[in-house]
Order: sequence, then C-alpha cells, then structure tokens
Amino acid sequence: MSQLKKIIQAIAEAGGIAYEVGGCVRDQLLGHANKDLDIEVFHLDAPMLSKILSRFGRVNEVGVSFGVIKLRTSKGDELDFTLPRRESKIGRGHRGFQVEVDHTLSVADAALRRDFTMNAIYRNLHDQTLIDPHGGVQDLEHRVLRATSEHFAEDPLRVLRGMQFAARFDATMSSDTIEMCRSLSHEYSSLALERVWNEWHKWATRSRRPSQGLMVLKQCGWIEHYPELAALDGVQQDPVWHPEGDVWVHTLHVCDAAATIADRESLSDDERILLMFSALCHDLGKPATTVLVDGRWRSPSHASVGKPLADSFLTRIGCPRHFIELVQPIVAEHLAHIQAEASPRTVRRLSVRLGKANIVQLMRLVEADLGGRPPLSATMPESLIRLMRIAETTNVSNSRPDRIILGRHLIALGYQPAPWFSSILERCYQAQLDGVFEVETDGIDFLKSELDARS
Repeated sequence: MSQLKKIIQAIAEAGGIAYEVGGCVRDQLLGHANKDLDIEVFHLDAPMLSKILSRFGRVNEVGVSFGVIKLRTSKGDELDFTLPRRESKIGRGHRGFQVEVDHTLSVADAALRRDFTMNAIYRNLHDQTLIDPHGGVQDLEHRVLRATSEHFAEDPLRVLRGMQFAARFDATMSSDTIEMCRSLSHEYSSLALERVWNEWHKWATRSRRPSQGLMVLKQCGWIEHYPELAALDGVQQDPVWHPEGDVWVHTLHVCDAAATIADRESLSDDERILLMFSALCHDLGKPATTVLVDGRWRSPSHASVGKPLADSFLTRIGCPRHFIELVQPIVAEHLAHIQAEASPRTVRRLSVRLGKANIVQLMRLVEADLGGRPPLSATMPESLIRLMRIAETTNVSNSRPDRIILGRHLIALGYQPAPWFSSILERCYQAQLDGVFEVETDGIDFLKSELDARS
C-alpha cells in the first residue's frame, strides 16, 4: 500500500473523509495529466488531522489558520491538506477575505467558495466515488464555465482565471457568470501584477484555443483594461488579403494557429510564450496606421509602429522583460519576408535586427500569421521558403553572425587598445554582413585596407 493510501486509511479510521478536489479531479475527468493534488479533509478538526499526519512525516501548521496543513512524508513527498472553510469578503482584491475554518461543513457548502463548477467536483479518496454538488461534471462535458455561487464575485482574479480556463479547455462562459465578471471590472487595479502575469502565463503555455480566452475578456468587458488589444476591434482590413474580417478577428485566428504550431513543434514553455505573445501583439500597430487608399484598406508601417505598443501591453500584464525584448523585434520584422527580396545580405541583416530573437522564431510567427486568414491557404510562399533556405545555408537561422574581426586582430597588428577600435570594428562587421568577406583571412585583408584608409 502506498504511503498516501495509508494516510487516507488512517484518516478514515479516525472518522474523517479525504477528498481530492479542484484541478486534479477536473483533469482526470478530461483525461489530462495533473501533478497537483488538492486534498480536503472533512469531519476532523485541525489538531486531530495534524496528529494523524505526524505519524507519516513532519507536519507544518504555519497555514492552519487558513485551514492548510502541510506534510513532508518520511519518503520526501510534500502534500497539502486543507480543511473545509468559509470565506467572507472584507476588502478589495483577491486577498481581502476573512477565513473561517469549519470541519463540520458539508461538501456542498464547502464547495461554494470554489470559482467554477468544473473545479468544485470532489472524489472520495477512500472509495473513489464522485460528489458533484453543483453540476460541474455536466458543465465540464459541455465546456461551460459557470460560477459555483455568488461568492465568485468576491474575487476579481477569477475573471482572468476564467480567461485562461476558456483558452485551455475550449470553453465558453455562461451568461450569468459573464455578468458577475462585468461587475468586477472596477477591481482590476487591486490585482497584484504577478498574479495577473500568472494567468496570462497559463494562457500562453496551456492554451488549446487561445481565442476563446480572448473572447471571454471581450464579453466580460475586461478587454478595456488592455487598450492595445481593445483598439483592434473593428479595424478594417483589405478583404482580398484578409477575408476573415477585422484585425481583432484576424488576431484570434493567428493566436489559434500559433497554439497549433506550438503543439506540433513540442515547444518549450519559453518558446511557446514567445510565439503566443508575438501572435497576440503582431498587429497592434494597425489601429494607428490603417487608412483607405484608392478604395482599399492599407496599414503602412504598422509592424514598426506595433513595437512600442507590444512593450506597453506586455508590461501592463507583468510579462518579464526578457520576453518583451524578444517579442518586440519579431513584431517589428514580421513583414520582412515581403519587404525585400531574400539574399544572403538581407537575411544576415535581418538576423541582426532581430536582436536576441532569431529567424526560426520569426518564421513561426509568419506561419501563424498566414494561418490566420481563413479560408485562404496557410501555405508558405516561395519567397519565404527562399528566406529560410538562405538562413540555413548562411548559419543565421538561430542567431546573428558572430563577428569575424575582433579587437585581438588589431592588437596582433601592433595597435594598442583605443576608443577608435569600436568604429573600425563596426565597419568590419557591416562589411561582413554585406558579404564583402566570409572568412578570417579575407577579413584581416579588409581590416588592413580600412587601416590604410584611416592613415
């Protein structure tokens, strides 16, 4: 018998009932893996539960006033046990609660504090029976996000949780829950930035249909907290190139296409975050640049205009700076494949303009952008294939070219380090990018010619 089973048995012998609840039950019912285990114990008070758990390892009661007891088992596992509790709203934000632990609560009453019905399903760990006091199984089957009770409206963070749940489970939100979310809009400013980012992080890393999460934001009116996104709605596009609709609709399709690419390529979380936020931000410059020219909608320079807007949006949601520095140049260069004919020179210079990002990452966004124009085909055009082929043959697919000529070459020619080194080395690098030389010996010859010209 596993140690967890022994703990559950000991709880049962003492008159308690241990349930797993929340995401672990939800994901089991969906057939998804979930490493988290949320165990709630009924009919035992905190001292009795602590006494039982102490037989299996070291007990930490730091969170007991909130109904949380932690156990580090003798085998090194860490388990959290919670007791049923009521939560009363006493202030703004997701932390403004008074907690009352009550081990005599029924499962149905204890479940009222949980956000969505799909997260309020209990499984008895002793006999594996399900208890579903608020219809969560049916809502899960129909992919409906429904507030478990009126207590939902006490925590504004739950709106963003609904956003990422909708994206992860391809779910819609019930109309009454949408109205609750609308009523919480004024509390957005009370949310800690790190908590906001945590929900957007899940949107980016776990989405099945990210567009569903974005639609929830719009339906709930919370899109207004992200003016860069709100501005996309209703911005017209040329129907020849974008038969799918306006820029908002296009962005939804691009995000879904990006999620498909991320799954296909089995991208790491960091690579997926980069792709998903590049997709979300790639056309942020269109609202400011879209004009009607000769009867057709055009958005000149929207890629470069979108670069600072991507910065402001991502900063607003708490995105770490290193991701922003990758997303920005990808947004600015997402039309590079159609703005100049691909050649070794143009591709090398593109790799440099991408900064810390690279051409492979850019091409993933371009593919998603092409896939965001249904019913048009997402087939890669020949110009794009050529660009990718040149990037591979010039070894700049994953990084900019390393500098061939360095300060040590000047020193080897008898010069002492001086401020003028930087300017002449930069001229050498620009010549290298232009293809004037590709190997060190030729680079040294070019350096000597520059030195002769300087003298």
